Amino acid sequence: MRIGELSRGTGVSERLLRYYEKQGLLRPERLPSGYREYHASDVAAVRRIRALLEVSRSLLDSVITAGQSAMS
Repeated sequence: MRIGELSRGTGVSERLLRYYEKQGLLRPERLPSGYREYHASDVAAVRRIRALLEVSRSLLDSVITAGQSAMS
């Protein structure tokens, strides 16, 4: 599948998918034409990345809230 299909299937923008690739989180196959080719394993990887980001965001919110409570 191409990047647009991956984007629609995961709800993640094409720009963010390219960022994930730049950061080494995704490694799509490159076709001779230069297009990126994604597979089902990449869909799963994007979903894992998003889930981990959500957990870390929730954890950070909890730490901030606890810190604010301790300062009161």
